[in-house]
Amino acid sequence: MIKNDCDLICLDSISSVPATVFKDHLSWGSDIYVVNESAFGVRVKDKNLIISEEHKSFGWFTYEESIELLKWDSNKVALWELNQRLINNMLW
Repeated sequence: MIKNDCDLICLDSISSVPATVFKDHLSWGSDIYVVNESAFGVRVKDKNLIISEEHKSFGWFTYEESIELLKWDSNKVALWELNQRLINNMLW
């Protein structure tokens, strides 16, 4: 859980993900094929996060480590955008 007092930025990176990657997608109905994915950056003030049951674990990584760990290209693009915004001081 990310506290409400954290700064949030909506990134320009958007994509679609196949519904079948979600374990409960069959309960959504037979007409749901893709899920729109938006990406956000968050400046957290407390590194002790509480994660939902959707996730098994989390960690803090460098940009380079993160790019190697990510599976989906859409996540890599969003991370690249966030990194560029950080480099260019184009956040918050």
